[in-house]
Amino acid sequence: IPVNCGAIPENLIESEFLTHEGAFTGADKARKGLFLEADRGTIFLDEIGELPLGLQVKLLHVLEGRAIRPLGSEQVRKVDVRIVAATNRDLRTMAAEGRFREDLYFRLSGFHIHVPSLRERREDLPALVRFLLQRGATRFGLTPAPQPDSEAGDILVNHDWPGNVRELENVLHRAMILAEAGRITVADL
Repeated sequence: IPVNCGAIPENLIESEFLTHEGAFTGADKARKGLFLEADRGTIFLDEIGELPLGLQVKLLHVLEGRAIRPLGSEQVRKVDVRIVAATNRDLRTMAAEGRFREDLYFRLSGFHIHVPSLRERREDLPALVRFLLQRGATRFGLTPAPQPDSEAGDILVNHDWPGNVRELENVLHRAMILAEAGRITVADL
């Protein structure tokens, strides 16, 4: 179950994560929360660094106890959920500054994968450009996928991409729209 932690309004996060049984005004029926939906599976907490401190405590209790107590209920329900979390923030620094719970950081970082930014792995850019162009061509109904000429290819590989893959994909989509005769030129970029 994918969850964008930064996209859920703070006043609804707890209700989204945990099951509720008519526990508050406007909750007219029981709702299965994300942790119960993900039971016996995986929940992907994207942008975990955006999670408010108050909910970090509750998340920590779920992770440590492997159980949730639905809002408005006296019963505790066991959950078997694998957690995968991602962020573009430095959680260790945030924890040191008191903006992210250190105990939650250590609980989540059982297996840490650092993906370097595109500017640190330029050798991956040609394959990534090909992949994103093919995916964009499928999305836009273009056959074959437009390809960058050599000058445009050099620009793509040498740009720093501060917005990483999202920026690269956006630039390629715009270039595909502007490209003529199946070639992406510097002017298209």
